[in-house]
Amino acid sequence: MTDNLSLTSQTNRQFKTSRKIVMDSFPLLDSSRSGANEDLFRQVLVELGKIEPSLDEIDGWCTMPLRLSHNASAGLVLEIGPYDLHHEDVNVLREAIRQYDIAIQGGPGLRRIK
Repeated sequence: MTDNLSLTSQTNRQFKTSRKIVMDSFPLLDSSRSGANEDLFRQVLVELGKIEPSLDEIDGWCTMPLRLSHNASAGLVLEIGPYDLHHEDVNVLREAIRQYDIAIQGGPGLRRIK
């Protein structure tokens, strides 16, 4: 996976100075999931777009596709790039997004954790 993420420092500078590059301009971080496709009858149910998280390891951004899929072993799976989130993980992510939304709105009850 790290081969897909190697960037030159000149390219990194370009990314940092021009954040509004078209989404597919960043290195793709994903998985073929060939084992799940063949052995677990994986099916992509919905393509949910892409995100562009920044990664300290490459000092830049990457493109990660979002998908809802199903396979015989795990059932419904939220795929974020090469990562598979199952029901419990999705609940944790949902709570994190809820807290983010509260923080964006300047909501009460937020405190800094040291």
